[in-house]
Amino acid sequence: MNCKKAEKFLLKSLDGLLRNEETQKFEKHLERCLRCQAKKEQYQAIRRALKEKDYLEPKPYFWERLKSKLKEEKKYEPWSQWKRWSLRAIPLSLLIVIILAATIILLIPTEKEELSESGVLLLRNLNPFPETRTLLEAESIENRNMMLIFTATQERNGERRYFP
Repeated sequence: MNCKKAEKFLLKSLDGLLRNEETQKFEKHLERCLRCQAKKEQYQAIRRALKEKDYLEPKPYFWERLKSKLKEEKKYEPWSQWKRWSLRAIPLSLLIVIILAATIILLIPTEKEELSESGVLLLRNLNPFPETRTLLEAESIENRNMMLIFTATQERNGERRYFP
């Protein structure tokens, strides 16, 4: 017999509910187990302490009312079920909203702004003016204007106005 079972038998023996077979098994276990002997002594000390005090008698019909209340089945209340479920669902729904917001923020591609040719040259630490120097040093005014028009249409900045 193990100590857990012996403790159950100990409680039954204190109430006088053990059968002869169980009493014999329990007594054999108590002879060998010091821990269970100590527990038996503790339980007996508790019972003696409780018997020494005078307690008030319960009111009339107390036991009948208690037994009837214990026998009553608890009524099913659907609102209490919804209330418990909703209290659990609130943190879960907040977690889902946070996860969705984070994925939307992280997965939306950012718009890449294309750089003009002069911007690319500046980014590479190159001088953009040598290319413009050839445009400005053109011999005729018509050639220079035509080159400026073509370079202005190559840039995709949306403004096609000429600034003198």
